[in-house]
Amino acid sequence: MVSADLARKLKLKLSVHSPLRVSGLGGVPTIIRSKAQVKVTIGPRVVYILDLWVANIGEGIDTLLGMDFMYSAGVRICVREGLVKLPDEETILLNRGGAIRKAQGLDLAVTPDYTTRLLPGRSVVAQIRYAQMDPHKDVVWAGRGDRWVTKLIFASRSYPVAVKVVNISDKNLTISFQTPIARIVERDSFPMAGRFVRPGSRKYLEWQHLIYESTFSDQMERRIDEVTQMYEDQDPPCVEKEEYGWPT
Repeated sequence: MVSADLARKLKLKLSVHSPLRVSGLGGVPTIIRSKAQVKVTIGPRVVYILDLWVANIGEGIDTLLGMDFMYSAGVRICVREGLVKLPDEETILLNRGGAIRKAQGLDLAVTPDYTTRLLPGRSVVAQIRYAQMDPHKDVVWAGRGDRWVTKLIFASRSYPVAVKVVNISDKNLTISFQTPIARIVERDSFPMAGRFVRPGSRKYLEWQHLIYESTFSDQMERRIDEVTQMYEDQDPPCVEKEEYGWPT
């Protein structure tokens, strides 16, 4: 359902039908007299073409989406944390008309050991320190930024032991030691903010494709390191070395 003001602003083509009386927000009776066909795009792949009712649904409210639509679109609602997770893993706070209760579970950030500078396609690995968290019960969510994505490293254990951060841009990148590259949260909970996904999700697999497209093979990286070292060896020293004769 969309508001009449938004339909007028978007210049939607309305079709009139017989009046339909419904209970609006707060139990206020609302009469629906028209509908419009719209295309809703959620993320890069999810597109819906559907008929929406047009009515006056309340001041400051443009759209009301039903649970049937949100469930099909992959929108997840976590009432305890007061969060809405969109299909692209962006987070929206729920409006409850009052203060939002904070999450009861633990939420631990995983950060690099030190500030590092990454060339395009290069990566750095940070160890996951679980501290008081239980690695067998809690869940590690991988994070990403505008120019970097992460991959969880499991080694021989059933839970992640490290996080690999990859520069997927074509420019040099500096990752601060305070940057949260992943988060450890209790099961059935969500990170409170940021761009984080669970391993195995569709968005996480898309991130792995970005890593594959942006990085070099091990053989190519060795060749790049060898060529770089060769040019560095040919450069003159930063400080001129004085030549002294043996004393007589």
